[in-house]
Amino acid sequence: MINEGWKAEKKQLESILERDEYTAYLRNDGRNPIIEWLERMWRKVMDLFPDMSVPPGTPKVLAYVLLGILLAILVAAIVWLVRSLILLRRSRRRSVFRSAAELDRSFAALLREAEECAAEGNYPEAVRRTFLAMLLLMDERDWVRAERWKTNREYAEELYERQPGAVESFKQAASLFELVYYGGGTAGAHEYGRMTELLAPYRREEAGYA
Repeated sequence: MINEGWKAEKKQLESILERDEYTAYLRNDGRNPIIEWLERMWRKVMDLFPDMSVPPGTPKVLAYVLLGILLAILVAAIVWLVRSLILLRRSRRRSVFRSAAELDRSFAALLREAEECAAEGNYPEAVRRTFLAMLLLMDERDWVRAERWKTNREYAEELYERQPGAVESFKQAASLFELVYYGGGTAGAHEYGRMTELLAPYRREEAGYA
């Protein structure tokens, strides 16, 4: 009696599981919707070329390849975005002048100090002071307004508005300054010489003004 009841319940359960709503779920179980979408896209593309024959299973293989490429692109984009945000945040914190006292120095005084540092072999500081002299010279000409809290990015934006012709040389000088002073790059006579070369045209103009 018990066996007959159990068999009846089993048969009823099997009939329920054979319904369309359950069999459809079982057919789709374990399928990756992204893979299925990529397969459909591939089939649509191939429908445009009816004369082209492809081996069986190609849509699935291609779907996995495309998925891998998309994931790699996504990871690369995330890494690039995070790195850019970190660099941007760091650059915004990097003010050029260490103190308000440096803002009160003259262009000529900073150049003399830079030459003294170079003579002593302290090229990183010589590069820094030459760059500060460039900023103060631009401030004297009203190309920028030197402030302790400003970054090189903000100085470049001011130059774009007031003296576009000086932007390129300033960007090169700023890159050299940041490489030596923030990026841990080495500084020697070559780097100091390069910074003075970038400043030289403005020094000649200053002499002409005098």
